Amino acid sequence: MIDPLLILGAIRHLRWEQLAYRPLRVAQYRIYGNWPRLASQWTDVSGKSPTVAEETVRTFRSVFEKLFVHLNTTLEEYDQRLIGLSENRFTFLNRTLTLDRIDWNRRYESHLWNYHLHYFNFAVPCARARVERGDRKAWRSCQSLIESWIEQARVGRSDGWDAYPLSLRVVNWIYAYALVAGDCDDQRFLDRWSASIYRQLDFLNRHLEFHLLANHLLKNVKALTLGGLFFNRRRWLARGERLLWREFEEQFLPDGGHYERSPMYHAQAAADLLECYALLRAFGRVARKEEIESKLRATARFLDAMTCADGTVALFNDSANAEETRPRPIIKSAARIAGRDERPMPPVFPETGYYVWTSREGGEKIVVDAGPPSVDYNPAHAHCDLLSYELSFDGKPFIVDSGVHGYGGDRFREYARSTRAHNTVMFDGREQSELWGVFRMARRAELIGVEVESNEDVWSFRGAYRPFYDRGMTHERSVVRKANGDWVITDVALGGSATRAQSFIHLHPQVSAQVSAQVSAKAPDDESLVVECASGSLLARIEAFGADGVSVIEATEHPEQPAQSWYFPDFGVACPTRTICFNFSVKNGKAFGYRISRQ
Repeated sequence: MIDPLLILGAIRHLRWEQLAYRPLRVAQYRIYGNWPRLASQWTDVSGKSPTVAEETVRTFRSVFEKLFVHLNTTLEEYDQRLIGLSENRFTFLNRTLTLDRIDWNRRYESHLWNYHLHYFNFAVPCARARVERGDRKAWRSCQSLIESWIEQARVGRSDGWDAYPLSLRVVNWIYAYALVAGDCDDQRFLDRWSASIYRQLDFLNRHLEFHLLANHLLKNVKALTLGGLFFNRRRWLARGERLLWREFEEQFLPDGGHYERSPMYHAQAAADLLECYALLRAFGRVARKEEIESKLRATARFLDAMTCADGTVALFNDSANAEETRPRPIIKSAARIAGRDERPMPPVFPETGYYVWTSREGGEKIVVDAGPPSVDYNPAHAHCDLLSYELSFDGKPFIVDSGVHGYGGDRFREYARSTRAHNTVMFDGREQSELWGVFRMARRAELIGVEVESNEDVWSFRGAYRPFYDRGMTHERSVVRKANGDWVITDVALGGSATRAQSFIHLHPQVSAQVSAQVSAKAPDDESLVVECASGSLLARIEAFGADGVSVIEATEHPEQPAQSWYFPDFGVACPTRTICFNFSVKNGKAFGYRISRQ
């Protein structure tokens, strides 16, 4: 049974819409599932629906092809999936299932995997394959799946009618329709397809996710806005635009970052806004062009700062290197749609809470996380990662965040969100913030302040927070890059009752680590504990000061065990790696930490 105090600790942060709409939405879906006739107005596509104007189709197709770089990457990278589609193989979250006859009202694999099935992300590549290289086989498979979904999926029974996957699917279907409509001679299919899109949008308009808000509501609003343009439905469009610009102002902070503080969800939300703006502009519905484009450029700047030299995204909070959120194509789309931001990259993003330093040649880079866990009323994707960091050398990741493996029912979920999964300090085995459930957070760590100084060769960061369980304690951390290239990470606990500390350093899987044979596993305070690290030609030495002991943790098959070391570069990918753990005795005001030196 869940502790009522945890529930109260989470509820106190919610907005009234969340409290009001959640029971309503739950009741609605249960009613639709039990009495399907009440939802037949959205599932029955035999009646008459508004037609889509040919000029509208041409405009959507033109904008898609000319401006959406992130949706027009080379088709070759989709070849294996298109082949798999024709053989009834579906790969999502790096997990492949063969489904000869899909039951669209059944849940396969996991909730999130099933959502991806219902997104129909493959519809756009299939449409592009037909248009760009005449591949009718892939499109026939896609068309068959669209027809079976329209025929089978039922509100209240199918995950596909949840507002979030519905929002992604209708946008994918609109884009795919715009691409193939001029080349498709099956008018009956086109009519049924557009009728289904229309009815799904009508359902969405009546079931927006006000109980969740954040990135979910933004997805809903994007679909409603684009649907309003597509069908020339003025009421949808008016509501969509009003909510779109409201959420744009709230969700994107003054420094350009997204308020959920996840680089992956930032990339996703930035792409959503770019697509909406480009299409609204094409239909002559943009009034604040300069103001909007300036903010869109700021979102691209933030995404660029969160992008590693190898093109991957920093993995803070719930972040993964998912195909649809690859940063560089989105940044290129932003340049085409809103123009390129020529200002120098800022070293700080204070509102979002990320602090960046990059060497002159760009090969060495650090990103420190020192912001609130998330927006107060939706910490679903927040981790216990305050004062954690990622560090790369020679353009390659060296010290990494663990990332995220999955959500509901995922065996790594608790670990990925925990303090021990990040490059920070855990005091007396306690979490920074009070986590529970898959997405819940009750009492939260409280950020106190941050100071940063930098130049070309030297960088200094200092930040502090109070953990949820002891407001009388402050954890201060400084991260300093010396002129000789050394990094010195220093921690101190002020006040409170903590007696033990563990400082974790998560290494990329390609980095090996070995405790130096020249020191014992437990050394006196006047000696150092040293770990030698290597990755290809890179050699580094991590030397603790003030430590009682050190261990190099390896992954096991039991992620619930405290001593773990996993790296999740993408959903469904669990890479065993090595984590250095320095143990310290905590004394009020006494500094402890480690130095990273390249050899």
